[in-house]
Amino acid sequence: MRRSAQLTIRQEQILTYYEDRQRQTGILPTLQEAADYFGFKSRNAVREHLRLIEKKGAVRRLPGRTRALEFVRRDSGSDPDRVRVPLLGSIPAGDLATAYEDAERLLNLPASLFRGNRLFALRVRGRSMEGAGILDGDIAVLNEAPEATEGAIAAVMIEDEATLKRVYHTREALVLKAENQAFRDILIPANEARRPRVLGVLVGILRKV
Repeated sequence: MRRSAQLTIRQEQILTYYEDRQRQTGILPTLQEAADYFGFKSRNAVREHLRLIEKKGAVRRLPGRTRALEFVRRDSGSDPDRVRVPLLGSIPAGDLATAYEDAERLLNLPASLFRGNRLFALRVRGRSMEGAGILDGDIAVLNEAPEATEGAIAAVMIEDEATLKRVYHTREALVLKAENQAFRDILIPANEARRPRVLGVLVGILRKV
């Protein structure tokens, strides 16, 4: 939920993560726990985000207490049954952390229909997944994840290009399967130098918003 127009997408995600952890456990996460959760290389990245979040007025540090933050009241128009999801454009050929900062806009979606802790949305380009009901121009909502279960539809990065396909594993190769007979499967041998990377797993589709 957006506290200020100045907050970046990643800062909103970090703030929501801290709020959720405090609500669930009563204790704020450590800098290292937050860094591990978001895949940051160091705690300094989290510390800098928190500094900027505080500067923008979304939290206040409580003096004399370790790991103590006071969260500013949410905007009156916020709705706990809705979730704000960054629309990143087409499937990004690069780092998601960078893509978050360049998000087109935030989608206001029902939390009950789109479940995940780190949701993002991408515009679908092409017809390769028509058999799964995913059409050119649709918006795919995904949950950021490093792996996909067998047969799940996921956004997968291959070198500098990304694609939305069903993911299967064999002993010899990773298979990225289209849902349109006009498109061949993508086979990546296990000993292939290029290493595919899962960006996120599909949790829902929006029809041409």
